[in-house]
This record gives sequence, structure tokens and C-alpha cells, in this order.
Amino acid sequence: MKLEKWHLSLTLICLLFGVLFTSNLKTQLQVFNPMAARNKTLVTVIKTQEEKNKELEAEIARIRETIEKYTSPGSIQAELEPIQKDLEKLKILAGLTEVHGPGVVITLDDQEKARTARDPEYYLIHYSSILYIINDLRAAGAEAITVNNDRVVSTTDIRCAGNIILVNTHRLAPPYEIKAIGNPDLLEEIVRTGEYTSLEFSKFPVSIVKRDNIVIPPYKGSYTFNYAAPPKEGEK
Repeated sequence: MKLEKWHLSLTLICLLFGVLFTSNLKTQLQVFNPMAARNKTLVTVIKTQEEKNKELEAEIARIRETIEKYTSPGSIQAELEPIQKDLEKLKILAGLTEVHGPGVVITLDDQEKARTARDPEYYLIHYSSILYIINDLRAAGAEAITVNNDRVVSTTDIRCAGNIILVNTHRLAPPYEIKAIGNPDLLEEIVRTGEYTSLEFSKFPVSIVKRDNIVIPPYKGSYTFNYAAPPKEGEK
């Protein structure tokens, strides 16, 4: 059977139309497929989140490094070392710690006549003599002083009650031994220009000896402040 020409033309047109329809359908599926669009959005979100995670990880690493810097034993020790040194200096200045070093030992005693004289006042060591010598030692740069092993600090009260000398409210008895840490030569030189020489001239049994090492105990009293207080924040 012989095909007509128009049959062949119709067949070709239908075939071409089918190809075009299929191609157009695939394009529409690619453009309007909701699953493909959703996947693309998820990919973008995931990439954005990954970048944020990297930034957070970097920030966490930086914070962790800072924490380790300030919490590691070596770092803490390095930070505290200058503070501890300052604290030790303050404790020494306040007389709250035992110290040792070179210095002088001064001994003052009453005269023998004090025991038999009708007016023994002239032959006794008075608190004022001890006070003068302590002031001389301080002027010579003494860094620590004791009287009969009673530490002399900024609040120390040296006075007398009758014939009894009181240091830090403690009763002392002769002989009075004054120890001072500092430059031995300078301490002796300054002390010999003041009250010590007057006592020596008056025939009181006194002596001053330089020592390579003197041990001075800490102050055993307490510091009480009834009126003095540090300023509050914002006050001048």
C-alpha cells in the first residue's frame, strides 16, 4: 500500500510536535520543581551556617587562649609575683614579719649609784633617752628596731609610769637593749652624735656594737583605727 504524501507530512509534524512538547516539559520541571528550589535554599543556608560556625570556632579559640593565659599556674604566678613583693615590703614596713640583717646593738643601763642614792632619778635611764636614740636610728635609715625584743613600729608608744619604762604598753627593765637593722657604720656614726654620747659622758654604762646579722621579731600588737579610714569611691 502506498502512503500518500500528506500522510508523511502529518507524521513528521506530529513527531516534531512531540519532541518540542517533551523538551518544554523537561524545562518546566527544572524551573518549577519545588524540590529543586528547596534543595538550593538548603545549600545556601548550610553554607552560611558553616561560615558562622567557623567564625564562632575562631572566637571560642581566642577566648580559650585568653582564659588559659590567665589561669595557667605560670601566668598566675607571674601576675601575682610583683603584688607579693609589694605585700612583703608593706609587711616589713609595718613590722609584721621577722627580719634579719646587719646593724647595731645598743645597751643602756642604770648607774650603780641609783641603788643607794637618796635621789636615784639622776642615775636612771629614762624613757626620753630611749626615745631620742630611736629617733637617731631612724634618721640614720634604720629599717627595723626593737627595744628588749619589743618591735618598734609607727604606733609604738614609749613612756614611763613612775620608774617603769613602757614600750607598746609592755613593762621593760634595765638593761635596755636596742637593736637596729641598717648600715652599721652609719647607724653608729649618727647615734654617737646625740643622746648616746651624753649618757656616755655622764658615766652611764652604755655600749654600741656593730653586728653582721641581727634578728628582729615581728610586732605582736594590733593596729586599731578609730577615726582614720580610706576614702570611699568617688571621694577626694
